[in-house]
Parts: sequence; C-alpha cells; structure tokens
Amino acid sequence: MISIFKTNIQSENELQKIATYLDARISEVIWNIDLLDTDRILRIDSATNKNEEIISIFNEVGYVCTNLETFYVEPF
Repeated sequence: MISIFKTNIQSENELQKIATYLDARISEVIWNIDLLDTDRILRIDSATNKNEEIISIFNEVGYVCTNLETFYVEPF
C-alpha cells in the first residue's frame, strides 16, 4: 500500500524531529519526505493502511499532514 501526504515540514531539522517519532511508533514501513517538492510530499510504503496513525503523529508533534492519495500495489 502506498500513501501520499502533503506536509508542512520545512527543514532538515524538522525532518529529523518527525523521523524520531515515525521510526519509534510506526513499524514495518518505508517512508521518505521530499523537502525539494513544494508540498513536502511524504510517501509511505506499508503492508497495511497506516494513514490515521501517520496523521496523528504529525498532529501530536505540531505539524500538518494531509492524505492526498492511497493505493494498493502488488508486491514483487
């Protein structure tokens, strides 16, 4: 499952801050944030839907995270 989010992460320092929370609380996902994209896109690759957890973590830490799209991708 691939989920795409718009975030308001602006810097490498903010990215490291949210990374600490994501890595500690969300397991078995691959994620990245594109700081060069104007929407600061967060991409989550996971076996199950983690959207509510992701949004909750961002909100708890004081950032905005809005789901743009979620779709299922067959494993290779």
